[in-house]
Amino acid sequence: MKNVEIYEKLAPKYDLATKVVSFGIEEFWRKLFVREIKKHIKDGVLLDVASATGDMAKVLDFKKMYLLDPSSEMNKIAKNKLKDKNVEFIEDFAENCEIPQKVDIITAFMAVRNFDNMEMGMKNLDKYLKPNGYFVIVELTKSDSVLFKLSMFYMSKIVPFIGGIITGEYESYKKFDKMIKNITDEEILENLQGYEIIKKKRLFPPIASLIIARKNG
Repeated sequence: MKNVEIYEKLAPKYDLATKVVSFGIEEFWRKLFVREIKKHIKDGVLLDVASATGDMAKVLDFKKMYLLDPSSEMNKIAKNKLKDKNVEFIEDFAENCEIPQKVDIITAFMAVRNFDNMEMGMKNLDKYLKPNGYFVIVELTKSDSVLFKLSMFYMSKIVPFIGGIITGEYESYKKFDKMIKNITDEEILENLQGYEIIKKKRLFPPIASLIIARKNG
């Protein structure tokens, strides 16, 4: 994720801006994400990728959590939110990070699109996942639907205006649509060889997918 400086600038008002520009949809997806995870694993060692300000880790609340994010400003906010949790912060990229121990679950909520190289990132993360562990992803993925096309227009034309008003970082938000790659479900699944796909679901609105994969033992 070469655009770390954008997230450094947005960090102070990132949570508010995300809620406003997504009209609460991202929060809805996050709750669904957590609910689906808890059906399969309720506790253990967690690695949260592109953990941002720590909202996901705060809700999941596993006994041991590693938060991976290259933005020092995002991590600073997350540390304040998670002061009473057993958390270790890793300020690095998915492609070359090192995790001190094997984990039971890797969560990547709106994270894969930020990888500079998806294959390298997911391959490196896989090294730290235990056999029968879970890799759970929610990501904006390309489709031919009208709603997807409208959402891309919204993100490229409207989000910079709204986000800029909230954060004062209009130019940073203008770069977001270039950062969002047109990833397909198939590309993600190609990088989950050696996994059993437990669940694959198109979310509502149909501009993102949930994928739950279990690593073969």
